[in-house]
Amino acid sequence: MNFEELKAKIESELGDLGAEVSGREPNVIDIKVDKEKIVEAAKRLKSMGFDHVKAVTAVDFPKERFEVIYHASSYSDLELAYFIVNLRTSLPYDDPKMPTLLEVWPSVLYQEQEEYDLMGILFEGHPRMERLLLPETYEGIPPLRKEFKVKTEGINV
Repeated sequence: MNFEELKAKIESELGDLGAEVSGREPNVIDIKVDKEKIVEAAKRLKSMGFDHVKAVTAVDFPKERFEVIYHASSYSDLELAYFIVNLRTSLPYDDPKMPTLLEVWPSVLYQEQEEYDLMGILFEGHPRMERLLLPETYEGIPPLRKEFKVKTEGINV
């Protein structure tokens, strides 16, 4: 399967979800869906052979929104293993929460937990929405948000 064929197949499979599908040849396909439809989009991608998530990332657009991106691929289908599918959704800046994709892709277990810990994004239904990397006593702005400032008290810069 080539890039254009896969892109067309994904557009066909996810079209009724209002998915916006684009891509960057030779092997990256971007899919944007509303957060209310992301679980269904993930299930359909998994049924197409995208059986795991390589990474979960989040982008901070200060005071505007967050974007959460699941970078999915395939272990079981060598033809699909060449491709990366970026499933993305936007979240409001003042209420960054969305459903977990843990039941679809178990490989997101620690990755969603990391985005919660470092970006403050809540994944509803995730069993471990707790600190992963930061100390339990940490308070304040999550450190990967752009508004986070390193304290420089007592340091001559």
